[in-house]
Amino acid sequence: MAEHLEPQFAEDEDLERAKKFWKENGRSITAGVVLGLGAIAGYNGWNSWQQSQGENASTLFETLSDPAVSDEAAEGLANDLKLDFSSSPYAAHGSFLMAKREVEAGNLDKADTQLRWVLNNSKVEGIRHIARLRLGMLLLAQQNDAGVLELLQEVDGGESGGEFKARYFEIAGDAYALGGDIDAATKAYERSQETQEPGSQSGALLKLKIENLGKFK
Repeated sequence: MAEHLEPQFAEDEDLERAKKFWKENGRSITAGVVLGLGAIAGYNGWNSWQQSQGENASTLFETLSDPAVSDEAAEGLANDLKLDFSSSPYAAHGSFLMAKREVEAGNLDKADTQLRWVLNNSKVEGIRHIARLRLGMLLLAQQNDAGVLELLQEVDGGESGGEFKARYFEIAGDAYALGGDIDAATKAYERSQETQEPGSQSGALLKLKIENLGKFK
């Protein structure tokens, strides 16, 4: 994917229009960063973990889940989960909750740290995929297209993303579009479309993205 990192239309006025379009619209991503992927699959085994893990981890996580808990207390609870139950999904989900809090507070760097902890420490592949996708959305919100593409190299640009492949290709398309590589963005969106169910809401959104890209060719 490295060959796509440099914009291919540096001297084309349409490139600047495309980059402006994606920078302006990319800001709307922030509201959904870390919050909008809850429906993604990948929590297989979560219920069995809930039943088998100790009461202490469960109590910590339930307390952390309470919106009334202060930011300082929540950070302490999340750290306790990481220290004492790092191999359990409780720790990963605690970090997801903290990332959500940090995004809502505008602390995107801290949210980045929480998501990278999950990516580097979770033993559950599905949870790591979710962390990577949320991190990708976070980087998009920060206008860091190169960072997104570097992140996706871990899953071969999306090819080895399994059931998450469609989302990986879509985020890759968003990154290419943000960087002004319209051809690469279109191809990535089309790859994502190939894995979508016909008539799906996601497929309709991808169609709209492709149509918008066509305005800059």
